[in-house]
Amino acid sequence: MGDLNIFIALAAGVLSFISPCVLPLVPSYLSFVGGVTVGELQSGTVKRAVVFGRTLFFVLGFTIIFVALGLVFSGSGILFGGVSRAVDIAAGIVVIVLGLNIVFDFAKFLQFERRFRVTPRGSSYGSAVAIGMAFGAGWTPCIGPILAGILFLAGSSGRLVTGATYLTAYSIGLGIPFLLAGFFFVPVMRRLEKVKRHLAKIRVTSGVFLVAVGTMIAMGRFQRLNAWVISSGTRLRRWDAANPETSRVVFVALAIVIALPFVASAVRSVRARGDRAFPYVATAFTTVLIVIAALQASGVINLAEIVSQWLVFQGV
Repeated sequence: MGDLNIFIALAAGVLSFISPCVLPLVPSYLSFVGGVTVGELQSGTVKRAVVFGRTLFFVLGFTIIFVALGLVFSGSGILFGGVSRAVDIAAGIVVIVLGLNIVFDFAKFLQFERRFRVTPRGSSYGSAVAIGMAFGAGWTPCIGPILAGILFLAGSSGRLVTGATYLTAYSIGLGIPFLLAGFFFVPVMRRLEKVKRHLAKIRVTSGVFLVAVGTMIAMGRFQRLNAWVISSGTRLRRWDAANPETSRVVFVALAIVIALPFVASAVRSVRARGDRAFPYVATAFTTVLIVIAALQASGVINLAEIVSQWLVFQGV
């Protein structure tokens, strides 16, 4: 099972979160799950731990549904193992059509929506799971095609564990932004407001992403891509062994470069709002990256070895 496919599933989850069908409704989802009003979330007076905990159970709810779907689709791949090439081509064509429809909106009959309405008696962790399962079972026009692409990818694998892993990765990609929004609601929502201006571009990006995934499924290219990833990991390991000092400096510099945008974001936030808001997210990411850079510089960890091991890892 290739790490590249897992990364694709993870990216698909993130795209689903920022899709026009999900992103604008995030405050409503968190309000309903947390048992508070949107105004209370915006004021920052609610207990973050409670909202985060219930959001976590909400994510668990739709993860259960998505993983179950992954098992079903990967199981169907096992049943049709004798005609796997034909199944890959058919699945790839379907995913390509879904992607083109996201961009050009030519198949109006695909623009349907089915949601299960859940009205919990009060807000609780159990009801958060139920709401998450209802969210997972609702095929909206935006999230449905992206999820379908990952389901077809799971089906083409023909392995139950692989299918479950892909859909778990997809759920993580969709769930992490929900969890961040639940804990850091005010700063996250402020940034998401800026993202909303680019929803049309996001829609096109999602469509192109699906077309690419569908093309690779139809052509059976994932195996070749995975082989390239493995060889890249092997080459990185050899380079690190031959140039240990250079490798250490390069990865320290890389960690610092990645940290710079977060530092700039934190500085802009403090200058714009003074003491009214602390840039928790940017500060947290900056701190983690600085610690990683320090550990790499001191030789406690070897990022080149970690990255190479991740690239060549091919199983769970």
